[in-house]
Amino acid sequence: MIDKLIEGRLLTLLVGSVFRLVEIVVRAIHLGVRGVRIFVQENLTARADARLSVVGKRLVARRTRRDPASIVLLSRDGEYGGDVKYIAEELLRRRSPYRITWALRERSVGPFPRAFSFVRLGTAASVRAIASANVVVQDGDWLQRHHIARSDGQHWLTADGERVEHAGTSDSVPPAARGHARNDVLVSTTPQDAPAVRKKVTDRLGIADAEQRFLLFAPSSDRGLREAQFSGIDFASIRAALARTFGGEWEILIRTDAVDKAHADLLLAGLPSFCHDATFHPDLQELLVVSDAGMTDRAEWIADYLLTRRPAFLFDPRQRELPAAVAATPLAVSTSNRELVDRIEQFDAPAYDRAIAAYLRAYGEPEDGAVAAHIVDRIDALMGVR
Repeated sequence: MIDKLIEGRLLTLLVGSVFRLVEIVVRAIHLGVRGVRIFVQENLTARADARLSVVGKRLVARRTRRDPASIVLLSRDGEYGGDVKYIAEELLRRRSPYRITWALRERSVGPFPRAFSFVRLGTAASVRAIASANVVVQDGDWLQRHHIARSDGQHWLTADGERVEHAGTSDSVPPAARGHARNDVLVSTTPQDAPAVRKKVTDRLGIADAEQRFLLFAPSSDRGLREAQFSGIDFASIRAALARTFGGEWEILIRTDAVDKAHADLLLAGLPSFCHDATFHPDLQELLVVSDAGMTDRAEWIADYLLTRRPAFLFDPRQRELPAAVAATPLAVSTSNRELVDRIEQFDAPAYDRAIAAYLRAYGEPEDGAVAAHIVDRIDALMGVR
């Protein structure tokens, strides 16, 4: 203490010590209050708000006037894509006289048709738009999961798989064809149409078109183990095997489940230059159209891809159980790079064609290339256009 006195810092030190004690007490109080606030918000008020939100949605549904000319569209991932995109494009082709609103997630990438209006999915504006619509089309169960109330006389259609369900008040509408609207592009794209789709994809991905062939690799979403999906794959050997078996120069389109560009760059860092990031191309079906072969671990898009009758491969070193849609395919799972390369090099085209033909006879018949048209016929009937 005498040293501080001699150095001329005694009072400063004593006063500072008092204030530091006060600061410690204040910080402790602040952290305690903050902890209580977080606990109350996460465990009490958030739950109460969720219940009150349901009440609010019901009030909006009851009080909002239904617009007979309004349609709201939304896809399961909040993007302009999936089955609903192809229903929307059929509406555009017909120049349908409806007011069409699409509900999109916050970081939706587009591009979007100018003929539509857009609202942010999950906002009060989207709830009001849904409440005022005559017909709402979704390809998942977003409406049910978010406790959206149906307005009086409103029609809800789902377009996410084997059926389109009529959930409105009319029983006079014939059932729509089974099948998937998103697969119309796989079934009906002609050799004359394919170059335009290819140009659209290569331009958006920044790939110079040198008539190369493409392998699409799009693994299933795996939040627990992302980097390992790519770091252990011998893309060079896979590319060489594809060239030996099918001819041509091959490049690989990789579609990750990254939520932003920085994360996608991290996942694909260090991969060869013939690997291209296709994560943010908005329409997976267009990637299927331009790909000369497809590969996944266990993602269900591979079942759609078989409609093209092009080579497809399953590669999953972790040997996880396959979803039912993938397990039903005639594809065998490779569990190592060596096994995958061998399977590519030993590809038996006639045997593969026979297996795919048998599979499509069993599972692919509803895909007639006009599913979206059948669904829009139904929408027209619900909207009073016969």
